[in-house]
Amino acid sequence: MRAGAGFLTIPKGSYTTAYYWKDRPYNIYFWRDDQGKELGSYLNMVGDTQFNAQLVMFEDFIIDLLVLPTGEVYVLDEDELPESLADFENGAVRRALEGVTASLESILDQVRADAEGKYHHSLFEPMLK
Repeated sequence: MRAGAGFLTIPKGSYTTAYYWKDRPYNIYFWRDDQGKELGSYLNMVGDTQFNAQLVMFEDFIIDLLVLPTGEVYVLDEDELPESLADFENGAVRRALEGVTASLESILDQVRADAEGKYHHSLFEPMLK
């Protein structure tokens, strides 16, 4: 995956931990390689998230963030918007993006803590073989 000057490869054997919330304007895909090393994170700007035991649904607001382990952050897909980011969805997506960007460090700190705790790599190793 290419983003600006950044580049991310997700090799075979890697896996994703996905996070969805009904009350947040984003979801997260946290990628790790087959040894549990962080490869990157992908945050979708979303709305109307709903889920149950069988299904996850959300409205994808096109704009995404790619965050590399180096701390590099890339805003993706702005060129796909039908109008300016300021006007798209009456500015709601721009506001969500600004809020997520401002809170990004604490958001990813929690995801990384989960990767060392309740979603430790050792839980996934048997499934990767």
